[in-house]
Amino acid sequence: MVPTMGALHQGHASLFEVAHQLADVVVATIFVNPLQFNNSSDFKKYPLQLDRDVQLLEEHGVHYLYAPTVDTMYGSDFSTSVHIEGITDLLEGASRPGHFSGVATVVTKLFSAGRPDIAVFGQKDFQQFAVIQRMVSDLDMPIRLIMAPTIRERDGLAMSSRNVRLSTAARQQALAISQGLLAAQAQFASGIRESQQLIEAVESVISLTSAEIDYVKLVDAKTLQDTTSASEGSVIVVAVILDGIRLIDNHILV
Repeated sequence: MVPTMGALHQGHASLFEVAHQLADVVVATIFVNPLQFNNSSDFKKYPLQLDRDVQLLEEHGVHYLYAPTVDTMYGSDFSTSVHIEGITDLLEGASRPGHFSGVATVVTKLFSAGRPDIAVFGQKDFQQFAVIQRMVSDLDMPIRLIMAPTIRERDGLAMSSRNVRLSTAARQQALAISQGLLAAQAQFASGIRESQQLIEAVESVISLTSAEIDYVKLVDAKTLQDTTSASEGSVIVVAVILDGIRLIDNHILV
């Protein structure tokens, strides 16, 4: 299973390719989940293009599509929520209260409906993967989770369904995110391990744009807690608001 919110692009296509390598049958889900939006206008602006999405699914050999309506997923008497403590209070969870309860609830329902052996997610939503990993472990769900690498545009911008909402100028400025992450990787490769120096390497690039930085942090890959010293496998996570649009990215230090 490859759970998505639609507005599919080549980043999603890469997830389908990974799924084909691991399983005989690949199911995609498309559902724009209102529970994970803490901003109603953001939910209303989320791009919907089901016909194009179906075409991409067919092109990439996806066998089945599950695309329920909101009423199907959450009836008028729906009253259940899945909450994972601790890891959901950080980063995106701190900035978007209730977001990960919405994610955990919908993914639990999708897993229950589809009963997948394997589920594939993208690295771009690194914290989301960590949250789902914790949920699957805690609830003894017999599902193997796979995190596939982030797919980027040729200029380095992480592919996202939100990118289409960026103005031409903002789209150009958004490149500072990946450029900042590469600057931090270069410093790490040169021997720098102090987290603040690596964080400042990212911030110094982004600060040259009009982007509002929500956070730039160096965290442990499993706990997502801040770490003062970097090592291979540590993750730099970034969230900015540009042109009124929230963009996230991350880089695993190597």
